Amino acid sequence: MAAKETAKTAKTAKTAEAAEADLFTSISNGDIQNSIMLSTKIIFLYETIDILENVFINVCAYIGSFISLYDISKLTDIYSSLKKIIEGDKLVIKDIYVIISKMCIVCDIYNKHPNAKCGNMSIKVLKDKISAQFNNNDLKLSHNGIMRFDGVLPPHDHENYGLAIKIVAIIIKTIKSTDDISVDDGDTLVDIANKLRHIIDYILRTKYKFETKFYSSDNDNAWFLWGVFCVLYKGDIFNDAFWLYNYEYKKKYRGKRVGILWSLPIISIYSHKCDISKGWNAKESVVIAKIEEISIHLYNELRRKIIKENPDKFEKNATIKERTDDKYEGLKYILSYVPVISSSNGCGSGNETITKFKEEIRHISY
Repeated sequence: MAAKETAKTAKTAKTAEAAEADLFTSISNGDIQNSIMLSTKIIFLYETIDILENVFINVCAYIGSFISLYDISKLTDIYSSLKKIIEGDKLVIKDIYVIISKMCIVCDIYNKHPNAKCGNMSIKVLKDKISAQFNNNDLKLSHNGIMRFDGVLPPHDHENYGLAIKIVAIIIKTIKSTDDISVDDGDTLVDIANKLRHIIDYILRTKYKFETKFYSSDNDNAWFLWGVFCVLYKGDIFNDAFWLYNYEYKKKYRGKRVGILWSLPIISIYSHKCDISKGWNAKESVVIAKIEEISIHLYNELRRKIIKENPDKFEKNATIKERTDDKYEGLKYILSYVPVISSSNGCGSGNETITKFKEEIRHISY
């Protein structure tokens, strides 16, 4: 009996990993329709939000590896929304569908207009790109600067104390180099943001270790960098990013979540030049609003489909007529979708539907 239970648990874990991988791939492909379907299946079949949380955080990190200065406000919006979803007492289907749509939109932008992705450059090429900054021996912190970063810098007798001071000075100088640059000169700002990203990428890929009061239990250089940015910026944007990176953190998550750290240089420049990133454009806003509008009806349709496809897990309901439509795709489907709620009249009562599903799945809120 014990062996059977162990085998069953292992099989469930394997299928959960596959579901997690499928959802990540679907979102990174920018497929809203399929991603919403997969997320709904995960909610029903695994009865936990843990898988969704892991996927969404990993997608945030993936986006952080390529996000541009022009689109960074979209990612900060996603950070904020995801933190609220995870912290919430209830699983709100509308919010799940909306954040999936936002992630898919950003990934679709990258897929159609790809640019250099952080983490792909060889360490040698990366070192050459940032050598001028690291070879500048004039970069130092004032006494007040050292005091300001006291909780982040390693002890004075630490082998990397001088290097830590130089890294902080490099980050500050690079950010301040944008002071006299107008948002109209967007290309220059983008170049500076990318240069700072190269610096962060290089440090993260070295074996430098830093003891820091900011995160005393681990000397990984990632925590040192988090500490630097947390001292420089006190706003919600950086707090949200750090919260997501640190959420139920385990060392094995570093590789998948490092992209959130890669986004910090872009967010830093954006914090000083907010007008450079305009947020969701008109078309994207229409798609997001449409998802929000039809989320309840869409959920009901997907619920029926999932129950029908998994009779062993769910009690069959022979009175439910399944609506099938294989002709829709992507954003076009979302914008033209007319949900069918009841087999008798094609619309049904929204209030009755909401009440019915609230009774059946009490942990899901609309």
